[in-house]
Amino acid sequence: MRLNHFTDYSLRVLMYLNKKGKTSSSSLDELSGALNILRNHLIKVVQFLSKEELVITKRGKNGGIIISDKAVGIGLGSLIHLLEQDDTPVINCHTKPCVFMPYNCKLKSFLDTAYKAFLDSMNEHSLSDLAFNNWEIIFADRHNAQNHT
Repeated sequence: MRLNHFTDYSLRVLMYLNKKGKTSSSSLDELSGALNILRNHLIKVVQFLSKEELVITKRGKNGGIIISDKAVGIGLGSLIHLLEQDDTPVINCHTKPCVFMPYNCKLKSFLDTAYKAFLDSMNEHSLSDLAFNNWEIIFADRHNAQNHT
């Protein structure tokens, strides 16, 4: 199984915002620089996260993006399933009709069971489990690398 880029970028944004907490907001430019993701990609990500109430956005001079209580409390499996935006992410036998479908093929059933087990396993964790002890070093190195280019 492979997560799509949208899910990957969304998880990175949420991890970053979770570390910053609710007292310090971030801008799209800050997120783009810190996470090395194009600003245009982040616009779509942040709009979706805001629509799903996983982040809180505020426009204007004192505006920015902060993490929501919903995002902090959700299991990673539920979060990934929401971000993937697809109820059949592993295989869809109807997209390109499969010759085995009429013959009671069990592949989709097995893959769906494995996907559910993956989500259940990921739901044992939340964003707080993704914290790093050396957070400042990670972004100090990114900041230094950007200053040398």
